[in-house]
Amino acid sequence: MTHKEKYVSNKEGVVKVSWVDYMICQSKDIRNNVTNFQSLENCTIIEGHLKILLLFKTKTEDFRGLSYPKLRVVTDYVLLFRVYGLETLSSLFPNLTVIRGNNLFFNYALVIYEMLQFKDVGLYSLMNITRGAVRIEKNPDLCYLATLDWSKILDSVEDNFIVANKNDRECGDVCPGTAQGQTICQQNILNGHFRGRCWSQNHCQRRLRNA
Repeated sequence: MTHKEKYVSNKEGVVKVSWVDYMICQSKDIRNNVTNFQSLENCTIIEGHLKILLLFKTKTEDFRGLSYPKLRVVTDYVLLFRVYGLETLSSLFPNLTVIRGNNLFFNYALVIYEMLQFKDVGLYSLMNITRGAVRIEKNPDLCYLATLDWSKILDSVEDNFIVANKNDRECGDVCPGTAQGQTICQQNILNGHFRGRCWSQNHCQRRLRNA
């Protein structure tokens, strides 16, 4: 455990983040049993990758109450593959801010693949993927993809591969405030559509710079 201030980089440069207590952990490979999430306890920075995969016996209720709010930075990549019952990352990693992409998974820094019950990504504190692209594929219930502006997080979106998820027209994505007639999220034009930018009905997409 270390007591001092850390610095993380984003698209605006270097930002000071004050963490009274932070812990550096090595790569995490969480699979087979939900109890293996306990290894994330107290991790603030993962120097390496975070893989969560092959949890076939888990149900949605198994993830209730699981939260690792201390995790802020992953220096390599984050990968999710076939984690049954997991619907979102919003409770698991509410403060994950930076994925550096120092080492990538086949050129990707964030991979979400064949997550059958996944409904939204939910990484509402994520502000920067420093290097690498995003691959989100074959998640049949996954919505709130059309409401994300990845250009606010990545330097380039050209290599992103986001396919075979739930059809946008079937999602009915609603950003915070929209149902009350007051859109509180940043709005811009993306792919020909002017709309609010959000991670879910509860969380707007944070912005680093003006649109």
